[in-house]
Amino acid sequence: MKHGIDAMIAPATPISKLIVTQSPFDAYVRKYGTIPRRGVFGYFVHELGRRIVGGSYPVGATLPNEPDLVEQFGISRTVIREAMKCLAGKGLVEIKTRVGTRVKERANWHHLDTDVMVWYYETGPSVEIMRSIRDLRRVLEPEATARAATRGTDEDIAAIAAAYEDMVSTLGDININADADLRFHTAIFAATHNMVYAQLIDLIAIAIYANRTLSSHDEVAEGQKRALPYHKAILDAIAARDPDAALKASHHLLDSWGGNDYDF
Repeated sequence: MKHGIDAMIAPATPISKLIVTQSPFDAYVRKYGTIPRRGVFGYFVHELGRRIVGGSYPVGATLPNEPDLVEQFGISRTVIREAMKCLAGKGLVEIKTRVGTRVKERANWHHLDTDVMVWYYETGPSVEIMRSIRDLRRVLEPEATARAATRGTDEDIAAIAAAYEDMVSTLGDININADADLRFHTAIFAATHNMVYAQLIDLIAIAIYANRTLSSHDEVAEGQKRALPYHKAILDAIAARDPDAALKASHHLLDSWGGNDYDF
């Protein structure tokens, strides 16, 4: 315990001024995010990350210094420093002694980081990032589907089939149906028996989840119904161990998106 002058001059613990708000991506972040959205540190990282990705702190800007952030958010310097290190690890900022913390060019951001991708969706994704994700899916999914057809075990195919049946039985409930849709694609990526491929499902998971928040209920429901036959064709091709048919079926699914920028 401190006494006398030491006790009088000891710095007070800041009272947090962070405003904790619910996000449609909270459940996704809890499951997939690299930084849990809980506690002062977690909420501060996500708040600052959203501000950077959303442009409140534009590329090249210097972030407020520690005293200003302490005053603004009511959090400790320790939390601020650890948060800056976290954001630097995601490629968003550069920390320089006696210069400050500067927002880096977007080309340096770690776009495969699930938190960064969620921040894009939370702050209103640009056409550029939406097209980038769509383009990536066109590269990844057909090849994963073809590999699943040649490498998938009976158990793998059963998991894909079970997810498809869940998609059929949950039409009309967009949230449960989207969960089944994600299980369908997750099972396909797992059936490649490629550890790196299997982990890339996280990006597709964000896209599937984001579709529920970026489109209206009726648009999502109609899209899920429209996509069902294409998923069935993929399942049939994998079950038949026909990689060429699986590849074509996957391309047909991706082609079915039409002109909706947010239809994943």
